[in-house]
Amino acid sequence: MTTDHPLRDLNTWGVGGTCSIFEAPATAEEARSAVAASSKRDLPLYVLGGGSNVLVSDGPIRAAVIHTGRLDLIKIRESSDGRSAEIEAGAGVPVKKLLSVAMSEGLGGLEFLTGIPGTLGGAIWGNAGADGAGFGGLVREASAIGRDGLEMKLSQSDFSWKYRTCPLDESRTALITSCVISLKRESRSDIFDRIKKYAAMKKGQPLGKKTAGCVFKNPEGTSAGLLLDRSGCKGMRVGGAVVSASHANFIENEGNATSRDIFELCELCRETVYRDHGVYLEYEIKFLGSFKKD
Repeated sequence: MTTDHPLRDLNTWGVGGTCSIFEAPATAEEARSAVAASSKRDLPLYVLGGGSNVLVSDGPIRAAVIHTGRLDLIKIRESSDGRSAEIEAGAGVPVKKLLSVAMSEGLGGLEFLTGIPGTLGGAIWGNAGADGAGFGGLVREASAIGRDGLEMKLSQSDFSWKYRTCPLDESRTALITSCVISLKRESRSDIFDRIKKYAAMKKGQPLGKKTAGCVFKNPEGTSAGLLLDRSGCKGMRVGGAVVSASHANFIENEGNATSRDIFELCELCRETVYRDHGVYLEYEIKFLGSFKKD
C-alpha cells in the first residue's frame, strides 16, 4: 500500500492528481484486504485497470484506488467433446491479450473486443462491445469482492446485460477479480475475418493520441459521434483538450491538458448537442474524484 499515489500515468488521458491510498493486489485475497482497508478508513473506493474510459480529477483525491493490473492469470479448460473451451482470466488481463489468446486457440466469440482498450475487468464492468455483440451469454461465472470486503462467487444469473451499463449490482460489488468465459471452437480464418470486420469499423478513430475512448454513449437510433459532428464540435477546445478532428466522440489531450480542461470540454459538447438536437448525451466514461460544473 502506498499513500498520496500519483494517478496521471495510470490513465490513458494522462491527467489527474493523487489518491489517499493505492494498492495493486496480485491475488483475490490481497484484493479482499484492499477493499476491507478502504472501508475501514471510510474512503470512497475506485478501481483502475487499463485506465481507459475514465477521467481522473486534478489535485489530491480523498479516495482509495485499487489497480487490477497484477490480476493477470489466464487458464484454458477444454470441454469433454472438444467443441468448446473455457478461459479463466484475471480482471487485469488486457482485452487485446485475451483476444489474441482466443484467436491462437481457435476460440471464437470475443472478436468484438478488436480495437477496444483496457482490461477485462473494466470491459465487463462497463459492458464493452461493438455492433450489438458483447459479453452477454459468454460469461459463465466470476469471482468478485463485495463492498463488505468479502469474496463473492457470481453466476450467470447475477449479470444483467444492458447497453454500456455495469451488469452487476454496484451497491454490493466492489470489483471483479476474475471470470470464466465460455467460447466455441471455430476455424481461425473465420475468427480472423470477423476481427477484420470489427477493425474496419474502428477506422476514423484517432490512433496514437491521448484519449479515453468514446466519451458519450450512443443515444437510441443514432450515434453520439454523428450528433457531435453535426453540431460542429470537431476542433472545439478548452485549454489543452480538443475534440478530435477524426472522430467527434473522442477528446484528445494535446499534452498539457488538465482534467478540468477535459471535463469542461465534455460539458460544452453536451450543451451544444442539446441546443442543436434536443438530445442530452449520457456519459460512457466514468469519473474518478470530484467534478462540478462552474
